[in-house]
Amino acid sequence: MVNSMAVNEEQTAEIEQFLCKERVERFLYEEAALLDRREQKAWLSLLDEDIEYKAPLRITREHTNDNFSSSAYYFDEDYGSLKARVQRFESEYAWSERPPSRTRRFVSNVRASKRDDGTVEAKSYLLLYYGQGDSESYTFLAGRRKDVLRPDGETFTIAKRDVYLDHAVPKIDKISVFL
Repeated sequence: MVNSMAVNEEQTAEIEQFLCKERVERFLYEEAALLDRREQKAWLSLLDEDIEYKAPLRITREHTNDNFSSSAYYFDEDYGSLKARVQRFESEYAWSERPPSRTRRFVSNVRASKRDDGTVEAKSYLLLYYGQGDSESYTFLAGRRKDVLRPDGETFTIAKRDVYLDHAVPKIDKISVFL
């Protein structure tokens, strides 16, 4: 005879995991939409004030495929530097964003799991389309992200984000957009 209490606990855990993943996906999709609409101030409200936001450089070596530097980064930022970038984007001095970038972020393969400290670890893939001005050229950046999200009511804030680009040398002059 199957213990119905054990089955109910297992089903409850599966439902909770499913709901957590759904909430994380909704959060990440809304974040991508904010950034694509250039609503950076609203995006800042999704960040913890102690956020760590990094993209380490890929190291290419023979017979290895997934090495990243522990000391060199495309960017290594905190809340203060991210806020300063947002303020600069809104000023007349954001030369890298004149004319403004056109972006489209595709977030997929979202996996989420609750951690013992109450936060949620979210892993996802990101494909970013990037174009600017009247140029016929455009760029795609692809990679994976590993986030630590803190529950904040029915949504989350981003406590930590690590971005691992698939490119050893991205075909982009500057990474002025947020990943």
